[in-house]
Amino acid sequence: MNKTFKIKTNYITQFNNVTHAKFNKTQYDQVAKVDLLKINVSADMLKAWKDAIDVETELNNEAQASEITKQMIAKDRERDEILTYIFGIIRISRYAPNNVSRNAAEKLYAKLKKYFGIQSEVYESESMHILGMKKDVDKFPGEIAVLNLNEAITKLINLNTEYEQLASSRRDDSLLLKLPSTKEARQTTDNAFDAVCQCIQASYLISHVEADRRMISDLVDAMNKISSDFRDTHAQSQAQKAAAKKKKGNEDDNPKKPSDPKKPGDDGKKPDDGKKPEDPKKPGGDTPKPGREEDPGEDQV
Repeated sequence: MNKTFKIKTNYITQFNNVTHAKFNKTQYDQVAKVDLLKINVSADMLKAWKDAIDVETELNNEAQASEITKQMIAKDRERDEILTYIFGIIRISRYAPNNVSRNAAEKLYAKLKKYFGIQSEVYESESMHILGMKKDVDKFPGEIAVLNLNEAITKLINLNTEYEQLASSRRDDSLLLKLPSTKEARQTTDNAFDAVCQCIQASYLISHVEADRRMISDLVDAMNKISSDFRDTHAQSQAQKAAAKKKKGNEDDNPKKPSDPKKPGDDGKKPDDGKKPEDPKKPGGDTPKPGREEDPGEDQV
């Protein structure tokens, strides 16, 4: 009895748009090299798959190269700068010399620290988080006024609105180009790929030629190797992003107070005056004053 094969495809939905298109193009190149008759894949099926990949590639290129996209990237950079300014003022004001600013900063920090780092998120997620952040900020008008953040908050909301208007305009441009949405394009590609996979798997079962079965088995192994490679690369990329985000979060929650520059003699050594040194003395002198001690339970994520 012939054994069954399963081409691994269940996790490709996790890939971003560029990786999704590259994955399918790599698999297509692998399949296109074999005798299509022996895997029961018609030329029309292969063409439909290739056309779907080309549409995805065109969408990716359009998204990266369009003038509106360039404007969106610039607008997002402005949003990121304002967010960095707002978060920076809140963090540094927790160490303000007066209690009014310090208390205001502590309240805002407790409420808004969940948004710290949204500058690195994908554009759409950042837009939604800014809207959520605005709702939370509106609950602390006094604290915002104490830290003089009203102008920055207003600027941020305006930039977010302008960004969303550009995004809407870009979607309209895609319609004018008669391109499907990215979601629709990916679904078309996935359907074409799945049909090819089913034909390959079925061909192994119905074939009575040992050489053909061996060829199909090798093809499935090669396709699964491609799938594993893309999955591993994706997992490593996600792990690196998570580690970077965790590191940034730890730095945000444990800001370091810069130390004062050392003065001559602070290291316990006496300047060389040409005299014969006496018996070494034990290290002495004043110990640098440590920074403010944090509450052990403070800022834990």
